[in-house]
Amino acid sequence: MASTTPNATLVSSTVCVFLNKNLHYNSMFWKQSPLNFIFPVLMLQVILSVVVFRVIHAILRPLKQPKLVCHLLAGVILGPSVLGRNKTYMENMFPAKEEVIIATLSQVASNLYTFIVCIKMDTIMLTKAAKHTWKLGVCCLAFPIVLIVSVDMAKQHFFPGLNPGNPFPVQFSVVSSLSYFIVVTRALDELDLLSSEIGRISSSITMLNEMVSAAFIIIGIATVQKEAKSAFLAILSLCSFIVFALFVVRPVLYWVIKQTPKGKPVKESHVVAILLSTFVMGVTTDAIGASFGGAFMVMGFITPDGPPLGTTIIRKSELILYEFFLPLFFLRIGYFTDLSAIKNWGECATFATIVIVGYIGRLIACLVFASYMNMRKSTAVLLSLVLSLQGLVELIQSIQWKHLQLIDDQTYATSVVSIIVVNAIITPIIEILYKPAAENFDMLRLGTRSLGTTSNVGELRIITCIQDEDNVPSIISLLEALNPQEISPVCAYVIHLVAVASQSVPTLAPYKNHLRKFVRPSVSDNIIRAFLNYSEHSKGPVQIQPFQMISPYKYMHQPISRLSQRIHAPLIIVPFFKSEEAHNIDGTLRIFNTNIQATAKCTVGLLVDRGLRSSTLTTFSYNMAVIFISGGDDREALALASRASCQPNVSITVFRINLRGTYTLEDQIEKESDNALFRDFEAMNVNNGRVECLEWMADDVEAVMKALRSLKSGYDLVVVGKHHASPELQALESWVQYSELGVIGDAIATLDFSGGKMSVLVLAHHHHDDDNQRKFDNCSYFSFN
Repeated sequence: MASTTPNATLVSSTVCVFLNKNLHYNSMFWKQSPLNFIFPVLMLQVILSVVVFRVIHAILRPLKQPKLVCHLLAGVILGPSVLGRNKTYMENMFPAKEEVIIATLSQVASNLYTFIVCIKMDTIMLTKAAKHTWKLGVCCLAFPIVLIVSVDMAKQHFFPGLNPGNPFPVQFSVVSSLSYFIVVTRALDELDLLSSEIGRISSSITMLNEMVSAAFIIIGIATVQKEAKSAFLAILSLCSFIVFALFVVRPVLYWVIKQTPKGKPVKESHVVAILLSTFVMGVTTDAIGASFGGAFMVMGFITPDGPPLGTTIIRKSELILYEFFLPLFFLRIGYFTDLSAIKNWGECATFATIVIVGYIGRLIACLVFASYMNMRKSTAVLLSLVLSLQGLVELIQSIQWKHLQLIDDQTYATSVVSIIVVNAIITPIIEILYKPAAENFDMLRLGTRSLGTTSNVGELRIITCIQDEDNVPSIISLLEALNPQEISPVCAYVIHLVAVASQSVPTLAPYKNHLRKFVRPSVSDNIIRAFLNYSEHSKGPVQIQPFQMISPYKYMHQPISRLSQRIHAPLIIVPFFKSEEAHNIDGTLRIFNTNIQATAKCTVGLLVDRGLRSSTLTTFSYNMAVIFISGGDDREALALASRASCQPNVSITVFRINLRGTYTLEDQIEKESDNALFRDFEAMNVNNGRVECLEWMADDVEAVMKALRSLKSGYDLVVVGKHHASPELQALESWVQYSELGVIGDAIATLDFSGGKMSVLVLAHHHHDDDNQRKFDNCSYFSFN
């Protein structure tokens, strides 16, 4: 058996173990220590790595420290640097016979982590995005690598123990210059920045970096071969493996999707077969001279993301991988990290210099292309910080260098410490300096948009979000009710919301797959074709722009809000996610409703869809009720009714409710504006037999609710504002079940209200607390500019 000192770390050991005696602990009655057996020690390692990480994360999270730093600190504490200074602890916690087991499990954990993250990447979309950022990506790679190689070559003497011809300096320079997709997306997901402008650009840049990294891997496989013939065969084998994965394995994965009934998860046998195939591919790449990780990455790239296949694999693998097996990887990193081995502070200065030089190179590249890409300088600085983050890939590479004996204990420990320090400094800076409002600053200066301030002459652009096929008839009926005419055509941007697991890169892109001839059309195909069919048969001009949003629900709002800014859409219609849908892939779906209301600089309509009885275009008829109390949101409801009042097949009843009470000066001004707008609406429709205006007086909220309950269930749609300029109603906003619907909307949307047969559209207009916005809100709502 190999003997070791408490603080020494061996790259490999020769150990004799009787597996039949040393695997399982018999019982406490045998008077034996459970730590003399393999399985109890493994369980102790899992428990301690998870518990210590959780404690450190709870302590450091208020300081905005990422999970990666907490994981590494937990590993260092459990390793020889802290607790490992006790000889008894090291002998029991890290016995030599346990090395193979923890090494195997940590290797499997890191490879599965790579597989899961690559599944979440929409390779096609990111490749398209990279077409617009490839120049920036090349510069963000070229500038750092030139500066780092120059510094590294000039300071090789600061790396003790390096023999002439040691490839470590060059390899270290390349690894330090690249920004890895796995590392960056994990950090962005933790910071909730995946769907931000920085997240989109950095993800596309790292996609380019991954391509460069793959090229370096192929070159590395060739250079380690002893003969030119062997190098050629190794490269040929690797390229053949990639071709096989793309043109054989990937079609099989799509066949599995086609065999899965719509709305059902993939069979468990198919999931197991795919996971086993991934391990078989890993054995194959290892046999041709590449690493296991390359196969897991390729399999992740070719596996279709989203439901049903990608989502099912992630949901079945993510929890136990992230929470139990991945901590073992960081425990192993900590086991090889001995801080007492750091004695040459010149080497630490070299590491610090390389990190700073790499950041300077990325910063120069980002600033140079800031004006070219219409990017603010503050965004360029934050982008350079994001691209400088380090993580799992650098750790895997460091431990490989140590196993290959390219570096000694001091260099390895210094590299781990540098990763901890870099992330501990950069992550809080990003979280503190990032200002979401800055991304849309130029658009915000133009003010918000609303239905009331959009001219009735000209194209009306509406964004409609579709969760499933059940939403289609109601949205189509609502579009037809808005009276598309030659002088006021409707352009609907139809976005099918495809929810995927967390940490996936959000992608919003035009959808064109419906043009293909599918044997089994997807849900997106059916939805888009239904809207295109409506566009062809509508009595008025309606243009459909199909899109698909593939993202976790918590990230969907930002790309959709940016789209509304870009096309100047005054209205976004989204389905209301009910309570029975509260638990899904990434928690609650309702977060999308609240996020889109908070971020969209226009009017957002939440549609509580009960299904409409009259949705065919040949016999189209529509019965709408509008509840008008007071405030900007109610004025938006009246503006929608104004557009619909010109549709000959739409009947409208406007209920004007005057709520008595004590109003502030600001509320009184709102009330006067409301009265004027209501009178204008009445005057416009005085000879319109399909429009009826009723005016009620109410002493309190109870009287309002009593009046609303008198509504008959014969209405296809009830339109109401979210907020009302009434102190009594505002006081009740914190008591409603669904705050995103407002007091009145929440009451009408309940199933016991009029039998739960009426669809409800709750409009919420984005407001700013400044004088200019108030002027904007109080301008004329029925303009024919």
